[in-house]
Amino acid sequence: MVDIPFSRSKHYLTGIDWVLHAFDYMNKRATGAGNAFQIVMELEGVPAEGELRDSIDRFIRKFPLLGGRARRDVNLAPYWEIPSRTDESAWNLDVHHLEDGEDAFPLLERLANAPFGGDREHLAFSLLRAGENSHVAVKFDHRLFDAHGAEAFLGMLQQDSERGGACSWELPPPEPAHLNEWRSKFESGRHVNRSFLGMGNDAPLLSLPFDPKPIRQGFRFSVIPFTEKQSLEVIERAENQAGYLMAMPYTMALAVQALHAVFSKRGVVDGDYVVPVTMDTRPPSRGPRDVFFNHVSLLLFRIRPSEVDDFPALVTSIKRQLYEQARTGMARHLLDASLLMRIAPLPLLSSLLAYFLKQKIGSFCFSFLGDTGQMPTRFLGKKVRRSHHMMRIPIPPGLGVFFRHSHQRLDVCLSYAHGLFTDEEVDKVLGVLESRLAV
Repeated sequence: MVDIPFSRSKHYLTGIDWVLHAFDYMNKRATGAGNAFQIVMELEGVPAEGELRDSIDRFIRKFPLLGGRARRDVNLAPYWEIPSRTDESAWNLDVHHLEDGEDAFPLLERLANAPFGGDREHLAFSLLRAGENSHVAVKFDHRLFDAHGAEAFLGMLQQDSERGGACSWELPPPEPAHLNEWRSKFESGRHVNRSFLGMGNDAPLLSLPFDPKPIRQGFRFSVIPFTEKQSLEVIERAENQAGYLMAMPYTMALAVQALHAVFSKRGVVDGDYVVPVTMDTRPPSRGPRDVFFNHVSLLLFRIRPSEVDDFPALVTSIKRQLYEQARTGMARHLLDASLLMRIAPLPLLSSLLAYFLKQKIGSFCFSFLGDTGQMPTRFLGKKVRRSHHMMRIPIPPGLGVFFRHSHQRLDVCLSYAHGLFTDEEVDKVLGVLESRLAV
């Protein structure tokens, strides 16, 4: 069957893209701001404000889709409307001046929680001047970028700036509607449905209760940075204890232990942890076609509290589930089945996602973002001393742990909705992570 023809003004959204739109809808209902994330670059020196603004504007005008928005076609498939030119409201730049010795993190936290200015604004840049150094924070709409795509986007911006705006990128044609091969999509849907229901049938899902009122304030973040030496030691330890290229199961086991310390202290122990984990579906060879929209899939892991204290057994359990989902093609089935979900309006899809896991999306979210080498080491002529991500998590669960390894440096971000943790509980989570990582 031939796929439905498409227009270059329409990029049909994949099922995963539409799931990200549902998460965006859920976060807007809970906090007033969508499912966005922020990348922070700490620079040596301060880029000139005028040069920064001109470089961003010149670069963004090359990508009209940055001024687009989601629509639904007559065939019921949602698509991203691509205007003929980039609207000026697609991005914003704010400049902030910090006092001598002032901690930048509270301001960065507020910036990460601020909503975008309008329906067509999907990027927000902030320059924080602090004496002879500075921070550049870039907030991305997760409906249009995933974490690796955002890093590649910043790398392209740096490359374009170095060449005085002379760069050009040949983007692929917009995504078609994928309204064919329904039988295979339904079969994938049955496979995913059985897997999701299996996650919730044997035992209730462990989750922390939250009060909707403080959650309206958005998210709080804590970041643990590592030196290159510390990062190398952690990765070597992961490979020694979990196996070659097994940093994800190792770090996920650490995250489970750290959060279990809080769950058990609260008495939330009747059930199992269900952890959604994002994985990158891009091919090894990447280009501009892999920058925009979402190139991720989800794997689901189930952890019994009885496994948590035995670290080798916990790592083995995570690896076993990873191998099994790879064997059964869970990620591929989810990608195919999610194409069926696109017919559901966002309120209905949000309810369906919660229903599959007994009114909760998961106990907490986890991700290990490996190094792609696309994050710039210099930005507008200034050395990037270090960078980190600040992720907003779908509510529920409103809680996530994210490991990132970039340019031989590791960092960990704990992201949680306001009111979900006390300060003492945050200290407990960070203390367990730091002690187990031997920072």
